[in-house]
Amino acid sequence: MVKLVLKFIALNTLYFCLASANFLSAQDLTAFEVIDNESVGLTVTPYEKYGMAVADIDRNGYPDIFCLRWKSPSYSRIFVNNQGIFQDITDQSPLESIEEVETGTRTCLWVDYDNDGDRDLSMSTDTGLFLLRNDNNIFTDVSDEVGFVGQKPPGFISSWVFSLGGWADYDLDGDLDCVVGQENNDNLYLFRNDDGVFTNVATEAGLDGTVLAESSKLTWIDIDQDGDPDLYSAYNVFRNDDGVFTNITEQIGLGALKESVWREFFDYDNDSDFDFFKAVSSPESGETNEIWQNQDGVFVNVTADVGLTLSADRYRGMTIGDCDNDGDQDIFLQLNIDASLDILLVNDVVAPGDHVFADVASFVGITKTGDRKGAIFFDYNRDGWLDIYLPSAEHNHILYKNLGGNGANWVGFILEGTVSNRDAVGSLVTLYTGEKKQIRYTVCGNGFVRQDNPWVHFGLGYDTSIDSVVIRWPLGYKQVLTDVAINQYHEIEEPTETSVETQQGKSAPLTFQLEQNYPNPFNPTTTIRYSLVAPEKVTLKILNIQGVEITSLIDGEVRSEGLHQLVWNGNDKSGQLVPSGIYIYHLQAGEFSDLKKMMFIK
Repeated sequence: MVKLVLKFIALNTLYFCLASANFLSAQDLTAFEVIDNESVGLTVTPYEKYGMAVADIDRNGYPDIFCLRWKSPSYSRIFVNNQGIFQDITDQSPLESIEEVETGTRTCLWVDYDNDGDRDLSMSTDTGLFLLRNDNNIFTDVSDEVGFVGQKPPGFISSWVFSLGGWADYDLDGDLDCVVGQENNDNLYLFRNDDGVFTNVATEAGLDGTVLAESSKLTWIDIDQDGDPDLYSAYNVFRNDDGVFTNITEQIGLGALKESVWREFFDYDNDSDFDFFKAVSSPESGETNEIWQNQDGVFVNVTADVGLTLSADRYRGMTIGDCDNDGDQDIFLQLNIDASLDILLVNDVVAPGDHVFADVASFVGITKTGDRKGAIFFDYNRDGWLDIYLPSAEHNHILYKNLGGNGANWVGFILEGTVSNRDAVGSLVTLYTGEKKQIRYTVCGNGFVRQDNPWVHFGLGYDTSIDSVVIRWPLGYKQVLTDVAINQYHEIEEPTETSVETQQGKSAPLTFQLEQNYPNPFNPTTTIRYSLVAPEKVTLKILNIQGVEITSLIDGEVRSEGLHQLVWNGNDKSGQLVPSGIYIYHLQAGEFSDLKKMMFIK
């Protein structure tokens, strides 16, 4: 009872601040201003729009925009970004010839499917699937050539609309696969990518006859954080177990979900697991907007506890990110009603462990109404503050620049895979500052007609330093970053080594020693420690149970006296993850030799 009263007081205090003249300083919010489209090269695009895809397609360090045409006589547009100024390069693609024939463009996602360094364009329409390979921003339709093709379902039907559900390396082989839904089709498509050639494996993956009515609303998330991407639709969550999917919706407490067109898993309370937010698409649905907290793997509806009082309305888009850089992720909801403002729900901590959401849109410069469909957070000018982009038939584009100015700090990471997929989709990034811990999971496709926030972005609030950052790359290698500078983006390439070695102590131990690895059994990384009483030439090899060398972690290199440790990521000498089984690690240091067993379990 006392906790409820305190929360009531905190909520009312927050709402009082919203109405006060000192609101911005009291709440440490930022302000937004509308950018003139022509000043940043966003040219007139007079057609009905519905959604967008954002990514750095040419890897020049600035995010580019695909602006999605819905059903009108004009065409979708590709805008590349050069230091905050956009240029329309649609004529360098076959988009116009495709959209002359196709009646509706549904979902478009940027993805480096062939791991060649530039991002290609995948798209779905009312009647087809398309994959446009990108070669230096020149696009070629390779759909038929690579097998990225859908079929008309059997029976007497007049509509078989396709919708891309997103890309992920579901089988952990180093390249990205794609899930696709289709209207009037009981079965999904799961296109497995084998060196750039696609095969539909939905049946063997257990994804047939599962999400018929909601197949346009599919997204990937590693909900259990076990290293492989799971799949969720508007109503269903499917756990991935070695490439086979099981519906766990009831098991995790989300069996009562209804009408959740706009939704996302994200860690709103910074307790290191993924919570769930959903918004309805129509006031006639009879359903409500909700937040569900992840409590030890079971989801509990906490909508009232967090002060979420949104009424059902005609929401046409959403995006999530830390727009005020305070270390808590916020929610932007886009309304497609002429006289209504969009909604910006700031996430505020009112007591340790207690978060509330309040709409501040009218206080921070959200001003545009009229025809608009879709919304994203992204940092178009790379200043560390998340801006907002909305496609609009009435205004062509709406770009809200985030002015920052509240004194908060931030850090960002632009990840590139080497052993894993080039886009680093499926990376889990954990940031530690003092007692606070934040997580982000990288995806390619955020749901229906949306791909946003292409980089990993963290607000730091008033923290002036970062303790550490841990990156779990898609194939399992864990990389620890320390001495990370704040208020800048860091371009991080996945290490290709099978191990990372650090020296733990400078004083010489009394004996040579090889310790038992930990954890053991392990998946996919383990730590090996050894001690040297004097500098020695060291060799440390991993062998299989038959004694055949799998990889060499140290090969005859001199190491100083003291305690050393290495982290092995479970890869062999060719960079491939080893099979489950027993392995031997053998240390040779001068005259000293020892070996121990360890077990790897997938």
